[in-house]
Amino acid sequence: MNTKTTLPHAARQWRADETEPAADLFALLCQRRGWSDEYLAAIDVSEHAVLKDLDTMVAALDEIRQAGGVITIAPDFDMDGISSGVLGYAGLKELGFSVNLHVPDYRRGHDLTVEDIQEIHERFPGTTALLTCDGGVNSHAGISAAKMLSWRTLVTDHHQELKPGSQADITVDPCRLDETYALRGICGAHVLYQVLEAYALAHQPYKLWAIRLLRLFAGLGTISDVMPLLYENRQLVRDSLSIARLLHVMAPKTIPNQWGGMDPDPDAVDISRATLLQLLATEDHDPAYLAAFEGFAALLKAFAQTGKVRDIDSVNEGFYGFYLAPAMNSPRRTGYPIDDCFAVFTAPNIAERLAAMHRIIENNERRKELTALHLAELTDGDQPLAPWVFFSGAPSGMYGLLANQMMDQLGHPVVVVNRPTAPEEPVSGSGRAPGWFDIITTLDGYDELFAIGHQQACGVKLRSAKALDQLVTILEDSTRVAMLTACDAMRPTGDLVLGAGSDCDATLVDTEPLVELVRRVEKLRPFGHEFTEPVVEIVLDRFAVKAIGSEKQHLRLTTATGLACLWWNAAEAQLERLAEIAEDATAEPTRFLAKLQLNEFLGETRLQAVIERSI
Repeated sequence: MNTKTTLPHAARQWRADETEPAADLFALLCQRRGWSDEYLAAIDVSEHAVLKDLDTMVAALDEIRQAGGVITIAPDFDMDGISSGVLGYAGLKELGFSVNLHVPDYRRGHDLTVEDIQEIHERFPGTTALLTCDGGVNSHAGISAAKMLSWRTLVTDHHQELKPGSQADITVDPCRLDETYALRGICGAHVLYQVLEAYALAHQPYKLWAIRLLRLFAGLGTISDVMPLLYENRQLVRDSLSIARLLHVMAPKTIPNQWGGMDPDPDAVDISRATLLQLLATEDHDPAYLAAFEGFAALLKAFAQTGKVRDIDSVNEGFYGFYLAPAMNSPRRTGYPIDDCFAVFTAPNIAERLAAMHRIIENNERRKELTALHLAELTDGDQPLAPWVFFSGAPSGMYGLLANQMMDQLGHPVVVVNRPTAPEEPVSGSGRAPGWFDIITTLDGYDELFAIGHQQACGVKLRSAKALDQLVTILEDSTRVAMLTACDAMRPTGDLVLGAGSDCDATLVDTEPLVELVRRVEKLRPFGHEFTEPVVEIVLDRFAVKAIGSEKQHLRLTTATGLACLWWNAAEAQLERLAEIAEDATAEPTRFLAKLQLNEFLGETRLQAVIERSI
């Protein structure tokens, strides 16, 4: 998307060389990002068109409800799929439907299979309609099996529809072949949410407030599936986070500390005291609907107990993307059952929901250990097709995670697949690519290669191992071409340069302009895909370095003026090198990419930098 439009008035005041310290760093940042006032206003417009066949699906749902039919929801198994399934189950129950929730088996893959239909038929024999979410648009075999049972088939999805097209009775999908919906990048949970909201508007407007609270899950799906944070997605995520914060309960101070005071005790959090749950308790709601929100409050308590949610400000898009979604996605990466991911929101009582979330968090820690183990296999093992294609013996659910790690290290597209044992054997895996490279488009048109999912994160399949060399050639040649036009996007540079040096936009000595910059940037949240959080390049000529944390795993670099620069989990790899630099008075200034933050402590606001990498 082209954002290079008219610059803000304040930004136009800057000299062409931009080498002098800036009094208005926010204006300079906007100038470099191409964030004009017009652009920032435009991406906040949340009005949108109606998805094709949305009204048709709403009418079908009402026919099913009026006839006493039974809907079984079949979701995908990632965080967006879980969000979709919970949203659909809670919402339809609240609207008075007879509805079941099918827990998917990730070993069968993302497509709805004949085995899924057989399992649903055995467990929920009264089913008369199948409703998919975050999947199903290309699941021809599964949909055909459902039709053989005379079920009505309703698909809500957000993946690209492939020819010959969906076989369902009704399909709502922003990526349908004939769809004209402007923002194709909305998540599966958002699609189903739009269906439920439209149903409430048409048939039960008195339930509209209750249905709109389910934006909590649609916003979570948006972040977890890395949808662009533009247009309707921005307000959706804002609403989601606002609702999530209404489910956060501050931990009471019941633990004595060494100074004679009391510290917060997350174990003592009473979930029922959450503001939203107290509001819902004053009205009549379906138990399944209430359970979904109680489950979210329980997961916030679980993350507070493990130190990831310290206060209400911790409940942000970063929490969704870096803690909650990875934890919920961990079972398929480790071979752990996925049932707990749904039980968090559907189990009979709060104690069971909390216990399910703790099991998920514990499994996520195992996932981190397995990731390190299998990443070493990629970097140290026999990899004849590196650096483009890597073989892995990890569980297939980890391929995408490993591909992402290798992409971050190498800076170009990477595909991780199973190691074949014969030339005719089919090969499958996952591909990851930077924002300047579209894997699906690149592989389109090759008979032996298939890519399904999203352009930068997709599943990759080869008819046989004989096509591996072709895959490598395509990735290498296409990357070379893409690099010619995307060199700026690949450079590890900050939006502003701060510190000691002739090329710096401002020093780190006077922090007032930097504090003002952070405050103005914070007003632009949420940040994410296609609207990323600004980063700065900090240039340090003199600093002290110290290992911190319970296991001395983190680093704190402190400048001569007292600015703290934190580098998480970097002590093992960086402490020795940085200690040598800190002791060398003749060393050249050291440069880092970092994000600026404000830290509130004892009523005082302090600026700090969180380092992302050395450059």
